[in-house]
Formats: sequence, C-alpha cells, structure tokens
Amino acid sequence: MDTITPNYSLASNKKKAIYSLKGILQGIVADTVLNSLEALYLNTWLLDSKPLRDDPDVVDLLDAIQSALEDGKFTADELDDLNTLITDIIEYRSFSTVTVDDYVNEFLGLISGVVADDQINEKEFAYIVEWINNHADVMEEVAVKNVIANVIDFSKRDHVTQDDEDALLLCLKQTAGIRFLETGSADAHPMDNIADNIDSMDHTGARICFTGVFNTGSRKEVEAIANNLGAITRKDPSKSIDYVIIGTQVAPDWKHTSFGRKIQKAVELREGGHPLIILTEKMWLTLT
Repeated sequence: MDTITPNYSLASNKKKAIYSLKGILQGIVADTVLNSLEALYLNTWLLDSKPLRDDPDVVDLLDAIQSALEDGKFTADELDDLNTLITDIIEYRSFSTVTVDDYVNEFLGLISGVVADDQINEKEFAYIVEWINNHADVMEEVAVKNVIANVIDFSKRDHVTQDDEDALLLCLKQTAGIRFLETGSADAHPMDNIADNIDSMDHTGARICFTGVFNTGSRKEVEAIANNLGAITRKDPSKSIDYVIIGTQVAPDWKHTSFGRKIQKAVELREGGHPLIILTEKMWLTLT
C-alpha cells in the first residue's frame, strides 16, 4: 500500500475520489463483515470511478473482486480475503493535508458503504457515531448537517421502534443518494435529502431559479417550460425566489462547484426562515 506524502501530487478530483473510496471501504466493513452485495457495490463503484482507474489499490481490489466472481459468487474465504485487503487500505491510505471537504467526502462515502446492502446494524451505526465524534468539524457542513443531527438524535433515544430504524436507514440512503438495490448502479443521487416534497405547485407568478444539468433539456429549455406555465425565472437564489429546481445530473463533488454554492445558499435561506422550496427535477416534472 502507498502512503501519500507531500511530494505525491494528485489532481483535486482524484483526491476527492480517494476520500470517497476511503469512506466507502470503512462503511462496508464497519461491522467487520463483508457480504456479497457490499462487494458487488464496491466493484461497481470502482469500475465507474474514472479518476482512480490507475490507482494501485483500486487495481488490487478490482483484481481480487473479479477473481472471486469467476464462478459467479463469493465464498466465505474470498470475502474474508477482500475484507483483509480493504482494512489494510484504510489503515495505510492517508494524506499529509486533509480539509473539511475531504472529511465530508469521506463521511458521504462511509454512509454509502454502510447502506449499500440496504440495511444497517448496531455495529455499523456505532461506527458512524464514533466517526462523527472524531470529526466534529464537519457537523455544520450543509451536505451532511441534517443526517448527522438525525444520527445523534437516534443515538440518544432510550427506545427505538422498527419505524424509527426504517426512517434512519431512509435518511442515510437519501443523504448518500444510494439506490443500488433498485438500479444496480453505484451512481449517487445526493439531492434526495436536501429537496422538499410537495403535493402541488402554482407556477403563476412563481419566481424560480434552475441550477445544475437537467435530463429534460438545456437550462433555457427548462426555463421556457416554467415561463410558459406563468413562472418568472431568475439566475441565483435570493430572498426574492420562491423555488429552486435542481437538475438530475448531479456529480459526486457537487458541493465544490458553483452549482453546489447555489444549493448551499438556497438551503441557508430556507433554514433562515425564508419560505423557499427546493425541488429535484423529477419532483418538479410531476408538478408541471
């Protein structure tokens, strides 16, 4: 395994990907057991991660997973060997300079790894709580603020019901944007936990800001749809805006872009008491 030193220069996107991977690896072995579904999720994520295709640790992991999959299934010994390789990578993979954004990426990766198999157990939950306790500087970051608050609240309860556990799992999945069991894809949809869920929307006179990349069409095309319904479109979120619509095509590093800054501004306005509604493109289309 290679320890990354100050002389080892990586592009910013590769560093982000590495911290996401570090988090995912922690998540899938947080309970010290790696199952077949978690291994499949990891394999899918690694194959899709362009910045890490030549990384030696990624190559080793893919080789090990592909070898184990030659007979179409994972044996207990193969999963144990993968588990050992993963824990070695977690232990030895480090950077000399780590930012809050790096830790946010790691945390999002962590919960992605935990919920990849669509469940969470006591050991995994305890691991998440311990991670949060060791990284207090990420607690107010917009991408993870709400889920951390929910985890802390859950950890303080004397009694939890099955509904409570289901709600926690859903919150973690929505924050990470994981739909692996539904889609078979490792693509993240991290807007689910930020966006609102409403039953109806009157476009007449509504002031709307569109941000991101849309499946429906270009920015001008989606704005035209809203304009034709009577809405007024604006470039940036502000107190004069009623709705912010987020495009479906969200990259894993959305929070580091101008697009991400617009979302953060919208969330801050909403949390500050301004009656602003944030919608995903999918939700907005159901209301047009």
